[in-house]
Amino acid sequence: MDKVDFLIKFYFAIFPEFYRIKDFENNEYVFLKTEDKEIKILKSVTDKTQLEAYENHIHLFGKVKKKYQKDALKVAKLITENLVKQLSLRFPDKKFKVYLDCDFKEHIIIRFHQVWKNELPYYNVNEFSTITEYIVGI
Repeated sequence: MDKVDFLIKFYFAIFPEFYRIKDFENNEYVFLKTEDKEIKILKSVTDKTQLEAYENHIHLFGKVKKKYQKDALKVAKLITENLVKQLSLRFPDKKFKVYLDCDFKEHIIIRFHQVWKNELPYYNVNEFSTITEYIVGI
């Protein structure tokens, strides 16, 4: 994939926009706008963390060859740090966990969710050497 194709494919991650939706219990969720259809209605959600983390994940790269790992990591960190900044600016009243998962043998994924009361984070980062956690609003 050349540079222009990458920018076009991942514009929604590089220039993130978000939308909010409430469930029937008045919990407000934050989702990244992508090319996928927006969620329009949420009934009762049993695991809010799971829902947001699933919907708010971006596969930047698959397996990355050794000679490209440094550049891929640099790009992934820049996109992640921008996402962290945008979440902080647009949702100063909310708390988020953002994860950068760089397993060069399989994938580079960015994922985020709110910190929900009485729910565990999506990852226990101490169990994964490939994941870096960013904390927003805590």
